[in-house]
Amino acid sequence: MINWEEIMKRIYLFLVLIGILIIFVLGGCVSQQQTGNQTPVKQTPGQPSIEQPNVKLSTENYIVDDKEKTLYLFTKDAKGDSKCTDACLNIWPIFYREKISVSSGLNSSDFGTITRTDGNKQTTFKGWPLYYFSSDVKPGDIKGEGVNSIWFIARHDYAVFIADKDNLKFIVDAKGNTLYSFNKDQPDVSNCKGGCLKAWPVFYAGNIVAPSIMNNSDFGVITNSEGSRQTTYKKMPLYYYVNDTARGDTNGHGVNDAWFIVEPAAKGLSTPTQNASSAIKVTSFPQSAHSDTVVTIKWEVTGGTEGEISNTAIIWGYNSAGANISEYPKATMIQTGKTPKEFSAGINIPSSGTLYFRIHAVVDGSDIYSPENQVSIIQQTSSY
Repeated sequence: MINWEEIMKRIYLFLVLIGILIIFVLGGCVSQQQTGNQTPVKQTPGQPSIEQPNVKLSTENYIVDDKEKTLYLFTKDAKGDSKCTDACLNIWPIFYREKISVSSGLNSSDFGTITRTDGNKQTTFKGWPLYYFSSDVKPGDIKGEGVNSIWFIARHDYAVFIADKDNLKFIVDAKGNTLYSFNKDQPDVSNCKGGCLKAWPVFYAGNIVAPSIMNNSDFGVITNSEGSRQTTYKKMPLYYYVNDTARGDTNGHGVNDAWFIVEPAAKGLSTPTQNASSAIKVTSFPQSAHSDTVVTIKWEVTGGTEGEISNTAIIWGYNSAGANISEYPKATMIQTGKTPKEFSAGINIPSSGTLYFRIHAVVDGSDIYSPENQVSIIQQTSSY
């Protein structure tokens, strides 16, 4: 006998299974259609993350690390090696990064690495070792700026810096190369010409930024006789020396008793000024004279409130001193009096050359000078 009830159950289960299968198939198609309209995100295997700079510029334009801690330079490191050792490092810890990455405004090529005498490595900027200051606590602190006039914040735009070596403190360029002055120069006038410039090339920087103990306004620019632009400091034209082969060298100091390093505290060159109420007039001197004779020079001193002449004399030499009054090596006997008064003095002429002279007077306690004059010397010829 046929069991219709059992057959109906099987048919029912079969239809249920068919329905589930249809729902599954249709659902998969819809899902595939939806995902097919989406753009998959592409990822490049091994793509590196963007490297953050570990050296950058602060908002005030000085160099800091990636945590905004200020970095410093030490004037005694002029030669490029660190002179801060032992206990000094407790106050001025070294800065070192194995790999330097810089922010905008800095050049990675300006940074380098030295190995210190203690074996540790230290990062440098333009050859100057970099340090922290232990008293800088907060990001942006600059408590080490100007300490003892030998520690300064590291700026990327220094045009000049200060070196401190062998008890000499002098001006160098941003990379530690020594700068010089020439005592034959006049205020804002270079007298180094032709072959002189081959041995003493000019220093020029368009925009001067100097350490804080110096005034940027003390620097200027002139055009020399060759048409080259040249930086001056307190009206002194600045030069390099060709025989300085390494940073911090001072081989030009004292050459020919005419070339010298430039100290930050140098007085510089200035044109002699006349006391407004007094004056010197050279009234008589020969334009030329024979050698081995005595030349007589006459002058008059006038003016002054009290008119007290406490000192007047001829200052002279065989080389032009220009505006550098102190460069005249000789002087005649001091004379005194009250204005107006005429004076005269004699000078023994040497066998050859040119005699350069000024008249100096002190009127009512103020120094006044005449312009520089000169006497050409004619060599005596034998009558035999």
